[in-house]
Amino acid sequence: MLTSLKRSLKELLIEPSCAICKRLSFSEAQRPDLCETCRHRLGLAESAINGTRPLPWHAACWYNRDMRRLILSLRRNHNINALQALCTILQRDLPQQTLLVPIPGWKEHSRANPIPDLMCGCLDRPALQLLQRCRPTVGQHRLNRKQRVSNQHNSFSLKRSSAQQLMPHGKRDQLQEEIWLVDDILTTGATVVAAQQALKASGIAVRGVLCLARTGLRVPPRDLRFKCRADNAPG
Repeated sequence: MLTSLKRSLKELLIEPSCAICKRLSFSEAQRPDLCETCRHRLGLAESAINGTRPLPWHAACWYNRDMRRLILSLRRNHNINALQALCTILQRDLPQQTLLVPIPGWKEHSRANPIPDLMCGCLDRPALQLLQRCRPTVGQHRLNRKQRVSNQHNSFSLKRSSAQQLMPHGKRDQLQEEIWLVDDILTTGATVVAAQQALKASGIAVRGVLCLARTGLRVPPRDLRFKCRADNAPG
């Protein structure tokens, strides 16, 4: 019985396993990551996919049913190992001199989406809460693009205390090439554009947006630069 208990403890504490399905599929020399089955199921590639509209964006993968389930799970259980594995894909092309700005949720704090803040921690770059919600919005999953733009219009404002911490002497132009917004899903882009406009109105330029998954594009437009095959797009 004691031997069996020791073996169980060793499997829990030492032997690496997939951060999502928990299957033991790595040698002890490798760090915990995602197994090939989970990577294939989520449509993950070695490098991020990226594009330019409505803002320059980088995503770990295309949004699909398996990714949707994972993101919903991450919002509830905060699986940092799984989130870290996804953020590693985004981190590879991220400059060291990057400042991350998480998108604040529209719900009250106890029910707000925690993923943008958790992503900032996993991306291993400085982060600052520059944005705050200045008016209530509604959930967007049933809204079309025009309704989403109207719903998010002027919904963000700058956190003055954070902005002063960022640039106490007002020299914000030094950071124009370094600020990236962070959110879990990019759909029409209405939310990130509203956030970008709030920062721009205060003289703070945004380089682009980092997200776990990109949705809303069944056929990739010509200006997108892919580092994974187009057949990873959601069906």
